[in-house]
Amino acid sequence: MSDAGQGISATGLLVVLWVLTGVATILFIGRLVIRGVLLKKFHLDDAFGALAWFLLLVSMICATIQTPLTYHFSSILIGETPAPSEEEMADMTITLRRWNVAVETLFWTSLYSVKLSFMFLYRYVLRSGGRNKHIAVWSAALVYIILCYGICLIGVYGQCGDVRNLFTYQQCMTPYVASLIPKLIWISFFFNVTSDLVVVILPMPVIWSLQMRLHQKLAVSGLCSLAIVTIAFETARSVKLYELSNSFTNLYSYLELIISVLVGMLPSYRFLVSPTDKDREYRRLFWSRITLRSYNSGSSSYSMH
Repeated sequence: MSDAGQGISATGLLVVLWVLTGVATILFIGRLVIRGVLLKKFHLDDAFGALAWFLLLVSMICATIQTPLTYHFSSILIGETPAPSEEEMADMTITLRRWNVAVETLFWTSLYSVKLSFMFLYRYVLRSGGRNKHIAVWSAALVYIILCYGICLIGVYGQCGDVRNLFTYQQCMTPYVASLIPKLIWISFFFNVTSDLVVVILPMPVIWSLQMRLHQKLAVSGLCSLAIVTIAFETARSVKLYELSNSFTNLYSYLELIISVLVGMLPSYRFLVSPTDKDREYRRLFWSRITLRSYNSGSSSYSMH
């Protein structure tokens, strides 16, 4: 089966996407179990994590429906399939753009839900640790991330200039639009990457001010720096968008989204591998509650954050 210039067949793409989505779903369910068993309540970071997972699932459903049309369109562009009439090509282009706008909206909303999940996790840590002086910096960072999200959405709905031209054919095929799209790609790239860097850098001063061993600080810093992985995918996706078009970048876009959601679930599992006495006690408490065994601890309260 031809890959229509995508680098992977349609069936192969969907298998990869659904397998990884299945992994994300398992991690999401595990997160709910861990939080429910240990904390017996959920916080805003859990809510945004759940939203990110749900939007990912909707995106994968859309991808499953959209992929046959995308591959057919791509095969026409590269000459593997005879070009249809101009009217049929225009209809196909508009239909595909409707799908792309919906999927891109889901993409950015899910991606930024992951970032907000981390941000509200940080806020919980700051407040529970009595570090209220950092809240002002956290608030400024939150505002910046929300603004970045808005700018990325402008890139989706402003790709044809006037939003009223978004689902028209002729008005979206002008030289002005052709020159506008590369600019929007790099503007979205800049604000997405800088918002990722904000999420990475924000907790570092707090982490390195804690009374922890060096290897523990490095481990926590590494966990908070996992967003760098998504920056690599965003860079690859943006370069492909600039060189090619939306029709040839599905794999990179979906992988970036799935990896982001996976990364957003990982902090809940830190206590399972951490060597600290505190996390060792969390593990004993967790397994005792899972197995319905009694467990006594000198600690009167627990926090997974």
